[in-house]
Amino acid sequence: MSPKTKLLPNRVIYLIILTVFAFLWGGFQQCHAKDVPLFYRGDFDNYKTTAPNGAIVHKDYADFLFSGDYHGAKVIEVTKGVWTITGYSISNFTFIETETGLVALDTGNNIGSGREALKMIRKYSSKPIIAVIYSHHHYTGGTTEYLKEAAGEIKVIGHPALDDNLQSTVGALGPMQFRRIGIQFGFYLPKEGEDAALVPQEPLFDDPKLNLSGHVPVNTPVKDGQSINIDGMDFTFYHAASDTRDSLVIHVPKLDMVLHNAAVTPVAFPLYTLRGTFYRDPVEMISSVDKIRELDPQYLIGCHGLPTLNKNETRDLTLAHRDYISFVYNQSIRALNKGMTPEEIVNTIRLPEHLVNHKSLIPAYIDYEYAFRAQYRGLVGWYAEDPADLHPPTTQELGQVFIELAGGMDKVVTKAQEAFDQKKYNLTAKLLSYVLAVDPEYLTAKKLKAQALRSMAQATVSGIQTRNYLLTNALHLEGKLDITKPPKHSLFAKPSLDGVMKKAAGSYVKLLETKIDPVKSADVQGIVLIAFHDMDVKWAVHVRRGVAEVSSNIPKAVDGTLSMTRKTWAEIQMGITDFDRAISEGAIKIEGDKEKVSAVLNSFG
Repeated sequence: MSPKTKLLPNRVIYLIILTVFAFLWGGFQQCHAKDVPLFYRGDFDNYKTTAPNGAIVHKDYADFLFSGDYHGAKVIEVTKGVWTITGYSISNFTFIETETGLVALDTGNNIGSGREALKMIRKYSSKPIIAVIYSHHHYTGGTTEYLKEAAGEIKVIGHPALDDNLQSTVGALGPMQFRRIGIQFGFYLPKEGEDAALVPQEPLFDDPKLNLSGHVPVNTPVKDGQSINIDGMDFTFYHAASDTRDSLVIHVPKLDMVLHNAAVTPVAFPLYTLRGTFYRDPVEMISSVDKIRELDPQYLIGCHGLPTLNKNETRDLTLAHRDYISFVYNQSIRALNKGMTPEEIVNTIRLPEHLVNHKSLIPAYIDYEYAFRAQYRGLVGWYAEDPADLHPPTTQELGQVFIELAGGMDKVVTKAQEAFDQKKYNLTAKLLSYVLAVDPEYLTAKKLKAQALRSMAQATVSGIQTRNYLLTNALHLEGKLDITKPPKHSLFAKPSLDGVMKKAAGSYVKLLETKIDPVKSADVQGIVLIAFHDMDVKWAVHVRRGVAEVSSNIPKAVDGTLSMTRKTWAEIQMGITDFDRAISEGAIKIEGDKEKVSAVLNSFG
């Protein structure tokens, strides 16, 4: 057989492989309208600019970030006796002056930011804090500082579900959230150079105590539509949904003002976030925005962005976000009913030009594509009507087949290099994902994939999320950082020992259910009581071969009891100590079958 005859099958195989990839990802140019530019296909490579810290970013993102509107901390007097601090943190701090004090909306991410916000506002008012309102559970970390400047006991007002939701964020999903939030906001990235983080400022402090959460639980939960008079001023609270389900819209009729955490922000609202979250229901979001439109305030103050100062500005802002959310949601349903896959939806549906060009809908936080993908999964789940996806092969197995068909890894890498040279960065990265699934240490593939990810990162307008995820993974591939470990800092402060102690006594005991190791506990069956002898409360921890159940219903027969103070348990949860150390030091006393107790304790990890 001649060499020429041997080459023919490989050419056919290459054609088959490329056809398969086009079908799988819908990422080839013929799947897109030709007049739609795409950052991951090189169309914005000429729009890059260099920020003051050396970061290479899309020019529109840099313009947004360094515009006078959002850059730098400032105190805005919205109207007489109402001030909003913007630009100091990603969240705003708002203060409303009443006859004898200040009503505060949100307190920041940590103790230090709350302290600094109070210093800023003291240039305008010396009145004590008389109430704190949480717009949702994200920015509550500075409240302990506010209490220091309060006139006695104060109302801490919030949605009834706020503390439970906060517990879920920092408790059950805490490790995942802290790591992925760290990626999202660039905490893994260097401070200078082309890969430097470039995101809205978030204050971090040298004193680790100031980076802790000073959250104070809600003591005045509000019903939907409930009004409360605070020092002679009426506040009406409406339940809302946006990036959390415990959000509020707050109407202050006397001031013709609305404060809120509805889906109205200075950027296209994130209908999905890469850090992972529940389905953000557009119907609920639209209803919340419509509540603001119904109230039709002159002044609108959100927990993000600048306040609006007249009705026309408020109406324009709320209508733009309503129409954006409505378009994404309803066009997704329309596409679903036509049988379109997520890839077909992303590659064919485009926002109307007037929405794309609206100044408050820049995709600085997320790409529009993510919003459409989120609707598909949120509405009908992961199945996209290809039965082959019901029980798909592993990425490693699929990669092995592609590599064998192509004639070896080097040929796949060569094809990926060709794609990169043609500025098909997304295709390059995906081809190499299969190579690295088969051989995770293939150095050439790691370097080229990192190049592709970096090229996309530098060209995306979505500088807050997409750029950071792409760059962080590029640096991980190059061995310059390790994204499997938590970052040094996180946007949302980890709970303090004091904060854990303020939680409901059994909240962190219940979390044991999420920490059961199915391998370690495969042969373990036992019931151990955890008793706080300083509170005279206890819980039964049942381990049943891979499953844990924590219950306040105490059975008659148990295998053993762990007796300790509430503080000892909190210290274990904070990592200050562990079970073995606490037992050896006498902080935990064991009664009953010590061997069975040990087996139960070793079931978690």
